[in-house]
Amino acid sequence: MTLSPPRSILVIQLRRIGDVILTTPAVAALKRRHPDAAIDFLAEEPGSQALRGNPHIRRILVYGAGPGQALAWLWRVRRSRYDWVIDYLGNPRSALLAAASSAAVRAGWVHVAHRWAYNLPLRQPDPAQYAGREKMLALRALGVEADDADFMPRVYLTDGTAPQPENLVGLAPASRQETRRWPAASFAKLGRLLRERYGCGILVFWGPGERGLAEGVAAGIGPGARISEPTPDLAAAARLLARCRLLVANCNGPKHLAVALGVSTVTVHGSSDPASWTPPHPDHAAVRLAELPCIGCRLNRCPRHRECLEFLTAERVFTAASVILERGPAPSAGSITERVRRHLRKDAA
Repeated sequence: MTLSPPRSILVIQLRRIGDVILTTPAVAALKRRHPDAAIDFLAEEPGSQALRGNPHIRRILVYGAGPGQALAWLWRVRRSRYDWVIDYLGNPRSALLAAASSAAVRAGWVHVAHRWAYNLPLRQPDPAQYAGREKMLALRALGVEADDADFMPRVYLTDGTAPQPENLVGLAPASRQETRRWPAASFAKLGRLLRERYGCGILVFWGPGERGLAEGVAAGIGPGARISEPTPDLAAAARLLARCRLLVANCNGPKHLAVALGVSTVTVHGSSDPASWTPPHPDHAAVRLAELPCIGCRLNRCPRHRECLEFLTAERVFTAASVILERGPAPSAGSITERVRRHLRKDAA
């Protein structure tokens, strides 16, 4: 297929804050390749908030799921007459939107059940790579030869400023899936170890329905630990995260937000694959019991006893956190890409 330069592009990633954030490198690559194209991004709340202030996006379209909304969105997308529609989700709703768009290019993942909706397949590499990189490199099918080192996600605080990091470590103990949820008692023990070694404050992050978990972790740590303030939106949560030297988290939305802000992270992985969800960079560490035969199973329900999480000790996670904390402050978001390039060149050598 010979592709004409697009005048307008719709990117679809309806769900999950982390998945929306991990699509921002692809959006930036599209804008670099086609600077005159108008790029719209369709996402649900609250993930759409991660796109505020993004200089590469013309319009953030917030998908509503109320009565009659599905048909209204099909009509809205069709009448917008996009030249390209790129669906990074590939579920029934997003596939229908792509199919209804009548766009000359309708791109989507070749491995999904709804691939009939697309006339240009996007392929994931084998073996798996960091999701931000995968989404960007998939655009090669559209003639977008992006710099494959520039795959770090970005978010932009709407006021253009970020707080200075403090002697503060964040913990994000929640996860929607049991197979990605390190025990609260382990987070509490880790917090005690960090406080005793580094004299740092501990800030436990929480979202809707997670306050009880956060309060339990903070209570288990004791003096010097507190839960985060209620945040009205993602920008407020980002400002709190930007105050931290380090975030220790399960594989969840706050972790991806921290990466996009340039805050160092340590991520506990059970069923999830760190190759897909943790960037290959020394400021971002992944910890898991790699010796288990079932590690990285990708299941949401464990048929065993969650050994990958229950047997992962706080001391092991503390060791990974110490390596980052003793290295010094994380770089600013603007310098992350160059550090990734140097790291990848070192690995290649």
